[in-house]
Amino acid sequence: MERMTRLLAGLLGNTARVLPPARRQWAEAIQAEAGQVPAGWRQLHWLAGGLWLVAREANMARKIVYWLGLGVVAAAAAWAIWLSWRTVPTADPESVTDRVRILVGASALLVLPWAGRRSGLFGPVGSGITPRLVRVAGCAAVCGLGVSIVHLDRNAGINGILGSGTISWPREIAGLALLGAVAAMPPVTRTLRPHADTGAVWRSTGLAATAAFAVMPVQVLTVLYVAGILAATSRRSPLPSTALAIGTITGLATGMIIYGVLTTKAGLGLTGFLIVSVIAFLVAAATAGVAAGWLLSGIADPQELRARRARQGLLAGATAGAAGGLLITVIFVGLGFMMIIGPLAGAAGGALGGAVAAAHPRKSPPRGSWAAGMFVSGP
Repeated sequence: MERMTRLLAGLLGNTARVLPPARRQWAEAIQAEAGQVPAGWRQLHWLAGGLWLVAREANMARKIVYWLGLGVVAAAAAWAIWLSWRTVPTADPESVTDRVRILVGASALLVLPWAGRRSGLFGPVGSGITPRLVRVAGCAAVCGLGVSIVHLDRNAGINGILGSGTISWPREIAGLALLGAVAAMPPVTRTLRPHADTGAVWRSTGLAATAAFAVMPVQVLTVLYVAGILAATSRRSPLPSTALAIGTITGLATGMIIYGVLTTKAGLGLTGFLIVSVIAFLVAAATAGVAAGWLLSGIADPQELRARRARQGLLAGATAGAAGGLLITVIFVGLGFMMIIGPLAGAAGGALGGAVAAAHPRKSPPRGSWAAGMFVSGP
């Protein structure tokens, strides 16, 4: 029993380190008072109760589930890498290209969180359950996209070539160099031009990203989606948890609707399918933008409130389009252009919804209460 008491005391001390500074002294006091409790079962019970309270205060269960989710993402990425090296025939001219794509995506999942956290671009994940869930699910979807690419290329056979059908090492090396330039552009620009405004920094980064996209579009889209997922779910994100949930759920629902249109074989053709998809993204994103804009409150300045609602709608709409586009692409890899159309149409619809929410704010319900079937107006 004495060994168990020392074990619980050590766990209590180590767990207290993850508490906020204001709560850390409270946990240390529990540990100190344990020495005044009589040894035996009473002291063991005291330490076990203190450990449970500290774990609940530190949200340990939520953190454990989050880390388990990240473990699933790591396993999915490893599985995609294994598939690209083991199951695609070496005679397939696209096999090397698939391996480069998978390795770039896996590197983005590994490097971007570390680099972004060190530079302060993304920061740690948000404290709520929504950012954690969206981050894990989004990264898992990116891994699923890699698995789908390898699976489709493997089933297409050697003669069923996907893509260009050749591997060009100069192109792959140039694309990787451009991706590195995209990552290095913001700090380099800040170093060379300390007084450059934010717009100039992002314009130079955008030019490098456009050049990289022209060389290796799949890899660039993957990196951009990983960066977007990390940015939208970080504590620094301008998108609160409620708007993030609205955008994600709306986007997934829209993706399922578009999937239903594809499976009905309505004979729309490519042009008709694109028109239906854009309309669906616009309508869904506008709805998400209105809802996200209306839910924003707590700002006294009316002009700032309208501006924040418009921006909130834009971000929620872009999130909806990105979520729907990624879902469709994971299901149908050949529709990779939906990863571009979705966010663009979503941003347009979200901007419209945010403008509507800013111009026509939601009316607050009258204050009062119901008594004996009659509404009594409040002050």
